[in-house]
Amino acid sequence: MTKIVKLQVISPPNTETKTIFTLDDKDILFKGIALESHICGYCGFVLAENVMVYNYHDIILQCPNCKSYNGAPKNDNF
Repeated sequence: MTKIVKLQVISPPNTETKTIFTLDDKDILFKGIALESHICGYCGFVLAENVMVYNYHDIILQCPNCKSYNGAPKNDNF
């Protein structure tokens, strides 16, 4: 069974110090083979499917659905 992790919504980041991943269409940003999926902390849209959170530290995922910025979850349990 896939674990669902709610990401932390953050303020708009400085684009000179952070990498932001986003899409114009409403699709999942990352797909993998792990048993953990990550959802937008604001609207619940699936941003990363079957990917472990430690695979993308220090990057920001911008939700294609609500446009909020999402960082690592508050409680890193890995």
